[in-house]
Amino acid sequence: MKPKYFDLSVKDLDKARAFFEGALGWRFERMPMPYEYYRIEAGPKEEQGIDGGIGAINDAPVAEGQPLSIFTMQVEHIDSILETIQALGGMIVEPKTVIPGIGLYATCAEPGGLKFGLIQPDPEASN
Repeated sequence: MKPKYFDLSVKDLDKARAFFEGALGWRFERMPMPYEYYRIEAGPKEEQGIDGGIGAINDAPVAEGQPLSIFTMQVEHIDSILETIQALGGMIVEPKTVIPGIGLYATCAEPGGLKFGLIQPDPEASN
C-alpha cells in the first residue's frame, strides 16, 4: 500500500504554516474539526505526490508532546488490517474512529514503535 496522506503535528501551528507556505509553496485550508486543523495542498493536483494536514501537538495526544509526522495508507477493510497488525506484533495506538465525511481512521505502530495511520474511505461516515 502506498501512502495516501501525511499528517504533521507541530509546536507552533502559525509559524509552521508560514514556514511551509514560504519554503515549499504549500497552501492551507481550514477543516471543520473541533480543533484548529488544516488540509495541506502540497502542490498542483497534476503533480505527483500526496497531500496532507497539519495541526498542533496539543490537539494530537498521539504526538506525546513532540513534533510528529505520520504517513497514512488507504485500506479497503480497516478491521482486517488492524487484526493483522496486532497478530504481527504491532499496536493500535489510537483505535478506529470516524472522521465525518472522510471515513474510518486508526493510528498504529509497528513492533518498534514507529507510528503510521490507516484510512478506510467512506464519504457517508458520521458520528
